[in-house]
Amino acid sequence: MLRTRHSGWSLTSFFVGVITISLLSACNMPGRSQPTERPAGVIYTAAAETLAAQFTQVNQPQSTLLPGTQIAFTLAATTPVPAQQTQASSATNAPAGTTAPAVATATAVPCDAAKFVKDVTYPDDTEVAPGAAFVKTWRLQNVGSCTWNSNYTVVPTGGDLLGAPSSVLITNDSVAPGETVDISVTLTAPNTTGTYRSDWKVRNASGSQFGLGDGTKPFWVQIKVGVPGGLALDFLVKAQDAVWTSGVGDNPDDVTLTFDGADDDPNGVAKIKNKVTLETGAESGKILLTYPKHDVDGGIMGIYPVYTVQSGDHFKARLGFLLTGTNCGSGKVVYQLKFKEAGIIKDFKQWQKSCDGNFLVIDQDLSFLKGHAVQFVLIVRALESPTDDWAIWNSPQIFR
Repeated sequence: MLRTRHSGWSLTSFFVGVITISLLSACNMPGRSQPTERPAGVIYTAAAETLAAQFTQVNQPQSTLLPGTQIAFTLAATTPVPAQQTQASSATNAPAGTTAPAVATATAVPCDAAKFVKDVTYPDDTEVAPGAAFVKTWRLQNVGSCTWNSNYTVVPTGGDLLGAPSSVLITNDSVAPGETVDISVTLTAPNTTGTYRSDWKVRNASGSQFGLGDGTKPFWVQIKVGVPGGLALDFLVKAQDAVWTSGVGDNPDDVTLTFDGADDDPNGVAKIKNKVTLETGAESGKILLTYPKHDVDGGIMGIYPVYTVQSGDHFKARLGFLLTGTNCGSGKVVYQLKFKEAGIIKDFKQWQKSCDGNFLVIDQDLSFLKGHAVQFVLIVRALESPTDDWAIWNSPQIFR
């Protein structure tokens, strides 16, 4: 009997245990969490992960979030990074919109390089008289790594030549890197008005050319050939440089005359007279006497040196006679102004004049010849008899 009671109690206890376990399992269903004990090392690891997550949140760029937006954080285990690797990473992986520190890179200095310093003479747009010679001087600095020597030259490379030579030596025997040198070139202004520019570069001993900046840019001289007002050509001053001839016909060139010959030369005379009595009764200053050949329709001609006509040029003169007695006599001639171009004498203007006590004043516009290099021709022809044909040109000049 005692064994039976003991077995019944054991069975009853078994069922009670089963019911208790079931109830406990129901309490552990999702929705409620039970505190669980973890080892101390696990607790420390979790705390470190929590701090890492907080630092990650603090260092993230701020953004504007809509209400209700959920943010998911991914926690990663932190591993110490060597300092060198951290610096390299920050330099190469800079945040967007951030400029990484520049790394200095050495730039190679070319052997030959030049820098313009100043115009020593004739700065840009200096006015120069037509046909005038002038000396242009630049100051350059050697900014290359090679020394310039007497084998270096400057050469024209474009624009207007201005009568320049093909090359000009740099006179300094040695121009070391960083030093400056003055380079001079003799040039000639054109005869025609306008703006002119001549480009130049340096040429080294091997024949290579280099300029300013990256080596392709030239240095230059730029001038303006002006048209100064007033007297441009005085036919009295240039009379001795003209070629004088005489003869019969439109272009009297049978006999070559010596300028400033005898007044009574039957072949005619061309000379400067001063303080003689004019047909107006006044005493002259310097005038040009042109007595034609002593023949019916005889003439005298003077061909002047080449002159380039400019804008605004006018030929001006007063035409008349000088007196050898108390009256004009029978003097009667034709004055002619012609020009010679490309070897051909071309007609321009003529005026008939007799000795009547008055001057014939002329003012002739030459604009149709602007830019032409011509030789002006003065001619006096007798109308029938050459008697008393003491024809003079008073103040024959080109004005502008």
